Amino acid sequence: MASPVLAATLDSLSAADWQDRQVIFAVFRQHGFASTAADTANRWLLRQDAARLAALQQLERRHGWPAVTQAGAEAARTAFLLLQHAPDSVQVRYLARVAALYKAKRLPPSDYATYLDRALLNQGQRQQYGTQSARVVRPSGETVDSLLPTAEFFGLDKRRRAMKLEPLQQLRPGTMYFKTKP
Repeated sequence: MASPVLAATLDSLSAADWQDRQVIFAVFRQHGFASTAADTANRWLLRQDAARLAALQQLERRHGWPAVTQAGAEAARTAFLLLQHAPDSVQVRYLARVAALYKAKRLPPSDYATYLDRALLNQGQRQQYGTQSARVVRPSGETVDSLLPTAEFFGLDKRRRAMKLEPLQQLRPGTMYFKTKP
């Protein structure tokens, strides 16, 4: 049975998450990523994320993991988003639960792939689906999005297709982009 209170609470957490990220991105644009202001903003965001995670865990204890049938699709997706913003150690603890949600078809394949890739990288392993990249500034000043270490690169697009992810196309070593057309 759908719970309007659960949905509203998750919607509120989602809005706060989005607003906080807008604030921190503004700090990065104004002061740069390697500034004292950015360090302060990052610490602030970690505290905000921790508070939202605590709220999510409280909701989970009360209602179970928010399912689409309980809270609606957007609210259920919010629960997953909040978990992705949790510390690495928390993400690893939730990995079995996230895998079970995916197997029970309560989590979209692309979300599971993203979560698994982050967890693997956080454990020092190679990602499976190529969902994680990092922006790198080369000595020339050129900025590129670089695919983080990925297992079996040559089978990557096939694995991505299975998880409802767009294929990747490698342009040159160390750079990548998402295709916009098939």
